[in-house]
Amino acid sequence: MKRNLSGLLLLIMALILSFCEQKQEISPERFKVLADTLTKDMDYEPWMDFAMEMSQNYPEEYTAAKIMLQATERAIHEQDAQRFETLFNQLKNYPENGTLEITDQIAFGNRIAWLMSEQTLLIDKAPQVMAFTLQKFKDNETSLQWRDELGAMIYDTQANVYQAQNKIDQALEAYGTAIDYYEQPETLLRRGTLLEQKGALQAALDDYISALGHAPAQAMITSRVKAIYTQLNPTKDVDSFMADLQQSLQETRKEEVLAEASFNDTPEFELTDLNGQVLNNTNLLGKVVFVDFWATWCNPCRRELPEFQTFYNKYKDNPRVAFIAASTDSEPAKVQPFVEQMGFSFPIALAGEVATKFGVEGIPSLFIIGPSGKIRYKIVGFDPDKDFVMEMSWRLESLLDS
Repeated sequence: MKRNLSGLLLLIMALILSFCEQKQEISPERFKVLADTLTKDMDYEPWMDFAMEMSQNYPEEYTAAKIMLQATERAIHEQDAQRFETLFNQLKNYPENGTLEITDQIAFGNRIAWLMSEQTLLIDKAPQVMAFTLQKFKDNETSLQWRDELGAMIYDTQANVYQAQNKIDQALEAYGTAIDYYEQPETLLRRGTLLEQKGALQAALDDYISALGHAPAQAMITSRVKAIYTQLNPTKDVDSFMADLQQSLQETRKEEVLAEASFNDTPEFELTDLNGQVLNNTNLLGKVVFVDFWATWCNPCRRELPEFQTFYNKYKDNPRVAFIAASTDSEPAKVQPFVEQMGFSFPIALAGEVATKFGVEGIPSLFIIGPSGKIRYKIVGFDPDKDFVMEMSWRLESLLDS
């Protein structure tokens, strides 16, 4: 009797699962059950079953899209080829009404291909992932907002996949394409390392020098340049070479920074700092003004603001220079405690609608307004490899001189 009952239960469960697989539209209540269930600590098998159900049936929900990525990564880590194929097919056949935009789908494919190549997991599946990602990129390349950055990222990953397969010549070609799209120190370093391994020392040195130009603060790159230069020129003074190189790279970087200058209209704005001082277009006219949009929760902002403090300390007594750091936090009560904890002394304001007026899309976003009241520079994000204080000083001094 127990055996018959067990068989009946198995049959009922199989029918239920079959019904769920065929069903295309599932209730919001079911979505909530799945979302709540997936936050719990569960074994791999049941978690993946729930995750796959959610990602299959709710493509219009961003939470489901994130779960699809998370489930794909788990399948790769578990080397679960069958579930990986199912999830990857979902990505390949992603519906037009799904929440993932084309850029998201490209980034999704790139991420899982990178994971496979970096950790050599399901590496035999990586070429098909790269083929999908590259085709998606090529089909939509002309309309992509971040075309060059995406192209650099994808071909860099393709090179990594080729390296994992020991296809060195193809890897070098892919690195070259990535660099043609957008030159990044990490890609230059990886290609330089590969060239060094092949014995192409001069080409490797050229890549390391280019990488150093993008990231002068990276001691590791400096050490590679010195090491390769010494191998190629054992009788020459490496320290003298490095001093000349650093000066040359700095001059080149300064030219690049100042070439970014624009002459755009500044919106009508007014900001009141936490001490009650009002700053607006009128009372700031004739000064070089640094308006920095940030938030307490933003990690790049947390790295940039101490640099902004150092820069402020350098020029705070100059009457021709003004600073304001405008917080975009949705919870203003968090701002003052954060500022006190960090020991910042530059003027702080709550951005409110001013961030929208300036067209802020990502933070940190730093706008430099010239003495004539025009926006001369806009710097989005924070690059720890650059010398923030030095580059801001170049911009400031050029505007004061003008």
